[in-house]
Amino acid sequence: MNTFIVLAMGCNLINFIFYLVDGMTKSATIEISGIFVLFCFVLFNLKGYLEAPKLLSIIFVNAHSLCLCYVQGNSQGAYLYLFPFVMAMIFFLRVRKNDAVVTTFIIGTTLNLLVIVLLFPLHSLIEPVSDPIGYNHLVLNIIINFLLVIVFFYFVLRLLDAKEKKVHKAAAAKARFMSNMSHELRTPLNAIIGTTHLLIQDNELLQHTDHFKVLKNSSEHMLQLVNEVLDFSKLDEGKLEFMNEPFDLTYTLRQAADSFTSLVKQKNIALNIKIDPQLIGRKLVGDEMRLKQVFLNLLSNAVKFTDRGSVTLQAQIRNLTKTAAELYFEVADTGIGIATEKYQVIFESFTQADAETTRKYGGSGLGLSICKELLKKMGGDLQVSSEPEKGSSFYFTLILPFQQQINTTPKETGRGLKNLSGVKILLAEDNAVNMKIALRFLLSWAANVHTAENGKIAWELFQQQSYDLLLIDLEMPLMDGKQLLAEVRKVDKNIPAIAFTAAVYENMYADLQQHGFNGYLHKPFRPDEMHRSILEQLSLQQQA
Repeated sequence: MNTFIVLAMGCNLINFIFYLVDGMTKSATIEISGIFVLFCFVLFNLKGYLEAPKLLSIIFVNAHSLCLCYVQGNSQGAYLYLFPFVMAMIFFLRVRKNDAVVTTFIIGTTLNLLVIVLLFPLHSLIEPVSDPIGYNHLVLNIIINFLLVIVFFYFVLRLLDAKEKKVHKAAAAKARFMSNMSHELRTPLNAIIGTTHLLIQDNELLQHTDHFKVLKNSSEHMLQLVNEVLDFSKLDEGKLEFMNEPFDLTYTLRQAADSFTSLVKQKNIALNIKIDPQLIGRKLVGDEMRLKQVFLNLLSNAVKFTDRGSVTLQAQIRNLTKTAAELYFEVADTGIGIATEKYQVIFESFTQADAETTRKYGGSGLGLSICKELLKKMGGDLQVSSEPEKGSSFYFTLILPFQQQINTTPKETGRGLKNLSGVKILLAEDNAVNMKIALRFLLSWAANVHTAENGKIAWELFQQQSYDLLLIDLEMPLMDGKQLLAEVRKVDKNIPAIAFTAAVYENMYADLQQHGFNGYLHKPFRPDEMHRSILEQLSLQQQA
């Protein structure tokens, strides 16, 4: 602000000198008075009185132009100073969201300009000057105001560039923070969830004990909250990535429902699955993980808010063509229901139907907001129909294409996953607990595994012998995962490499592909996900 005031003082000083040279003492007096007033505004700004100079400058510039035009007439164009001033003040006031002040300022300045142009004479008798002198002052005012407009736009562009850089810097800092927090939170969660799967593998009866259920449900709930916060952040920035890969919708729906089998048994409610027979055995193309996330969230809410009756998950074909299907999905329950006036509120971030719901049932209030945004990105619209104390129904439609050529690795779950005997794997992981968990699963599948606690050791091992597949943590000391794979790709461009990471960042999948990775496995991981990823990469390698 002070920069523009000093600039205005310079313009006034130029005019003051010209007025003195041409003997226009009245105009010179007005200009020197203006310089003094502007200097006072600078002092106000330096002392921290920021708002007063803005309001006073609005009055000053209008009064200054009015006085000059009254003394000189309109022929010398003193009113031209209003134009760059109006642009500057609108910018400064609008940046600070002072809409009412901006409106008042524009109306007042417009009325002042109309008074000057319509009521004041072309040549004034108060301080008459010859035509050549008047013309010279008109040219001077045109040049000065033209330069003022150029300088103003230059400064505005500089300010906007600085603001844009600041926004980008803040966004980058936020992305780094979210990635670091993801890594720091997911790493211990991977240890907890991985250990629970190891316990299930060693003793299936253990999963039915109360203590084990608390451990498993609490760790998975924590992971869900972490994922919700991360997804909300990426959705808010429009940076969430979507995949288009073949998947078995029937399997995905059943897998989502199976996650709540023990909970519905505890609550003694029914969990029904209704799938259109035409969908069974057919592969669709879309983002299976995001779609499953929606189902898990909707089912989680339905089971949470239902104490008696049932929860129903259904998928029906509305329209069918040779290449695609319009699908109707619904998750209905007989729970507490939602009042009609709360329909829109529940889809807002960090919001639930009421405070009592949050206290009784918990939750972050992000789930439905994320589901709605995810489905919107996929071309759907999550809607709700509900009645208090009778239940709720959340439904949406999606158009998903069919896979034209089916050639995928079968999905496997539970104990007895396909043996990996003869498969030689190099596992690079710096976290001892995560290393132990991953190693236990790989050895249980009879894989031949060599381990390295950092990238440097992994590189030395790779140089000594050959491997069928690499499982590489991204963040390791001495040499990180990307640096390790860069060295590997100089020697072997074809060996499958899976990023084994807890990190989450913008354009992660594309970035990993660019660095030579064939896929990635997020921590915490499910054993069947790790097994499937390994089989898929080995299968693709054999086909190549």
